[in-house]
Amino acid sequence: EVETAALVSRVRGLLGTMPEKQRSALEMAFFDGLTHMDIAAKTGEPLGTIKTRIRSGLTAIRQALNA
Repeated sequence: EVETAALVSRVRGLLGTMPEKQRSALEMAFFDGLTHMDIAAKTGEPLGTIKTRIRSGLTAIRQALNA
């Protein structure tokens, strides 16, 4: 439980360093439970843009956690 809390804290810190639109897309997907299509509809952005933001954000988080 302590490890999980530390990991969540670290991920939230990493999210804070991301560009606003990327961070927002990730938060909507993982904390609000929205689908990529829901996020695209909510933001008015193309679906491909949302997918790219989420994929790039996850890659950045994964790299930071493995460093």
